[in-house]
Amino acid sequence: MFVIAIMRRLGMNREGRLGAPVRALLRGPRMRPVRQTSLAAIRTVLVVAGFLTRFGSDLSSVLGKVIRAPITLLELEIKRNRQLQSMTRAWKIGPLIIGRAADVDVLNRGESIISEPRVGSGRKRTIVKCGSIAITYVGDFKRLIDPLLAFDAEIVESQVARPRVSDVPVVSGGGIRRSVLFLHQCYYNFFYLAEALRRRGWDAVCANIEDPNVEQAMFYHGDDVNLFDPEPDQYRRKLVDFFAQAEDRFRMVHFYGRGVMSMFPAYFDRQGSFDGLPVDFLRLRRRGVKIGYTVVGCSDGVAQSSINKWSGACKHCVWQDQPQICSDASNLAWGRKVHTMCDMVDTGGAPSLDWKGNVDTVCRDALTMALDPEVWRPDLGIPEKYRLQRSPGELIVYHAVGNYELRSRNGRNIKGTGAILAAIERLKSEGFPVKLEFVTNVPSQDVRYIQVQADVIVDQLNYGRYGAQACEGMMLGRPVVCFMQKDELPGISRVPFVEACPIISATEESVYDVLKDLLSDENRRRELAKASRDFAVKWHSADACAERFEMAYDRVMQGLPPSDVPFGPAMH
Repeated sequence: MFVIAIMRRLGMNREGRLGAPVRALLRGPRMRPVRQTSLAAIRTVLVVAGFLTRFGSDLSSVLGKVIRAPITLLELEIKRNRQLQSMTRAWKIGPLIIGRAADVDVLNRGESIISEPRVGSGRKRTIVKCGSIAITYVGDFKRLIDPLLAFDAEIVESQVARPRVSDVPVVSGGGIRRSVLFLHQCYYNFFYLAEALRRRGWDAVCANIEDPNVEQAMFYHGDDVNLFDPEPDQYRRKLVDFFAQAEDRFRMVHFYGRGVMSMFPAYFDRQGSFDGLPVDFLRLRRRGVKIGYTVVGCSDGVAQSSINKWSGACKHCVWQDQPQICSDASNLAWGRKVHTMCDMVDTGGAPSLDWKGNVDTVCRDALTMALDPEVWRPDLGIPEKYRLQRSPGELIVYHAVGNYELRSRNGRNIKGTGAILAAIERLKSEGFPVKLEFVTNVPSQDVRYIQVQADVIVDQLNYGRYGAQACEGMMLGRPVVCFMQKDELPGISRVPFVEACPIISATEESVYDVLKDLLSDENRRRELAKASRDFAVKWHSADACAERFEMAYDRVMQGLPPSDVPFGPAMH
């Protein structure tokens, strides 16, 4: 009752609005020196008092809480600054972070990921730099900092409690050695690329965290380190210990896989918003480690509508109407996360659509699609179990779809398998001595024995660029048919190695005519076989890719974009 009486005396209502007499007093000339600071303080005290009084608190309780509140806020701010300074050279002032530019940049990237801005936006959160100092805004300090602190503590505990003994191959050398950790399997490409880089004197390792018995392991050719353990706690310990070694050993981590921007499955993205915080990659960035990425496929960082407009491929794809797998929103959200975190993104010659046209980070050259020319050589010896039976004069057309059941529905799939089957049947009905060798889910190390026996290999007929199957076929010296849309959007230059590719282009509508002409001309097939092998060795041999990877790496280490292959106008 006492507080209510005071409030009435001052003419203050229960919502905390001051009465006219008090406002007049505060506006008077005598109060001018203190008015700026006093008005807010007095009003805050009375508002809090009025609010608490409504719930039966007495005046002493009200005043006690009002007095303690600023002290508690100050203590919290001091605590947060101690937390921040335990891992960065930065200070928190309200919602602002100020400090060393490199540290603030990392926090800004993390904030950009969790802040969930407008999907597809090319803008990061604002960061203001002045020499070696920078300022940024952090809206949710706790959500950003707490996971980083927890992970830091785990890594420090690993470094203190367990010896730092590496079980990965070490290449001797002096000076500042180039080094890269390839993380997650990219078919077999990372494995052969790491091997080729080691031949150039690098410290390069291909690491895998998957169960070696998973179904997709049929597409792998090996790794240098496998960190999987069926026991969850031991698995986590192995990952933590390896990370603690890797952050000191490697100057770049280059990974593959949509939604797996981490060495730890616990930090993989589970939602299409792709706003999970990659705490281990943020720690790597704080320590100056560069991040690279190889795109997964057509939808990686590109809106479904953009792909469909460019090549019309989506109407042939079973995932067109499955937004949990492919949609404008999720594709662009993942692209935004990749380009927020990464210094180098290998698009493998894909069209420069949406995020794949980001000139600051994208490398358009053949960079990581690396094959060993000795593994895929044209004179392979064929094991008896894979020797194909053919009649005299019979020609073989090879076509394959990995995970065929998953990627096909009612005769529809992105590779155009139905059109290929129809073309072969039509040719046979016209008397052509031809048969189709259709393959699915044969281990990658074995399928080359079938490919090398084909007279023609048909990859896909809808997307517009070639993939692993066409690349393997060319390395084996086989003529390859695939839909090649070499055009880019207006103002964007074509990709040089795509322009030079000897693949014969065909669509679902033209594949019959293309196959008929090719199967009828042995000399042309022979010329294409040689051109294919020469092209693949030049652009996709592991040693050639290693040379280009080294150039891109050196540019990134100098603070430059990874490639000098021209784009034309930027696409932001």
